[in-house]
Amino acid sequence: MTNQNKPVTQVLVDYEERQSLGELINTLETIAAKLREEGKFTLMQGEKEIVIQPSDRVKTELKYEVKGDKHSFEIEFEWYPGQGSQKMKIL
Repeated sequence: MTNQNKPVTQVLVDYEERQSLGELINTLETIAAKLREEGKFTLMQGEKEIVIQPSDRVKTELKYEVKGDKHSFEIEFEWYPGQGSQKMKIL
């Protein structure tokens, strides 16, 4: 039996590129600066443009794996649109 209420996953960007460590640092710094200044950043590939604008509350996952001689480090962010940092008030 399949769960018909399960949302469909859409992969909007799936891109890999070999970069020097300096290029990786520049990429991460650009993303961080755009998030700090504008709250969003844009990925462009050819004519395709994807705006990534996280909510105020972001779940962050850091994962480091070693498989033989291969090392892998992943950074993952998850959020729900419109989910802010609204605190409960008692009046």
